[in-house]
Amino acid sequence: AGVVKRPSDGKIPKEVVFVQCAGSRDPELGVPYCSKFCCMYTAKHAMLYKHRVPDGQAYVFYIDIRAAGKGYEEFVRRAMEEDGVFYIRGKVSKIFPQGGRVIVWGADTLSGKAVEIAADLVVLATAAVPSEGAKRLAEILGLETDEQGFFVEADGNMGPLESGRPGIYLAGAATGPKDIPEAVAQGSGAAAKVLSLFAGESSP
Repeated sequence: AGVVKRPSDGKIPKEVVFVQCAGSRDPELGVPYCSKFCCMYTAKHAMLYKHRVPDGQAYVFYIDIRAAGKGYEEFVRRAMEEDGVFYIRGKVSKIFPQGGRVIVWGADTLSGKAVEIAADLVVLATAAVPSEGAKRLAEILGLETDEQGFFVEADGNMGPLESGRPGIYLAGAATGPKDIPEAVAQGSGAAAKVLSLFAGESSP
């Protein structure tokens, strides 16, 4: 089943704060886009924490919830209503250590009040960014990348898997943040195009 422990000292945390959009959706940090899958993974991890530490408390700071998918809204609602995860709409302004704990300062924009939580563990949902080798691979293959470093499709609407180079197809997080179902679907589509080449057919 696994045990939730603090990396620093191995203790079981009784107060956990999850911070969404930690570095994403922030043009000043060079990551203006949404990382897409963080809202759902945060809800999942908060629920798993509550299942393993029933007497613990989980807090989630969020800007807004982006749960675009079948059953996703219900999943987040279950985390709140059934598992008791406390969602706080607002941004965190400061995090600092104090007396063996981590103090989190933030604001609840719904109530207009300042929030201070003495946490045992803080979990950041950091921005999804291209791998370090993506730029070099793009140079080798002669592929175009956008200003963030993701590969650019030849036509994002009509040919989202096409790279603009014959025989090279793009799928999953190569072109931007994707959740697992979307990445798998694109991977299957790219594989089908490659198979058509081996079969002597033109790529549709």
